[in-house]
Amino acid sequence: MVKIDEEYIINANESCYTLERIGKVEDVNSKNYGKKVKTICGYYTTIGRALNGYLKVKMREYIATETESSLKELLEKMESMEKFLKDKLKDI
Repeated sequence: MVKIDEEYIINANESCYTLERIGKVEDVNSKNYGKKVKTICGYYTTIGRALNGYLKVKMREYIATETESSLKELLEKMESMEKFLKDKLKDI
């Protein structure tokens, strides 16, 4: 497993890579309330595609917020996320 940030990881099995979101059960009526849960966001054939999947998920999260943004702000966010990944890859 490779940690991308506090919320997302890339995992692998013999067939593919998965992008997974780590969260907590938020249903107070659940017996698992507060426990960690992994949600698979996508299946990928390469690590590069999994990282692109991460960027797409983060962009969708950004766009889905209630705050109205301009196209310029969206492009700046995209550049910021790409820089974040490039900086992470430099650490490897």
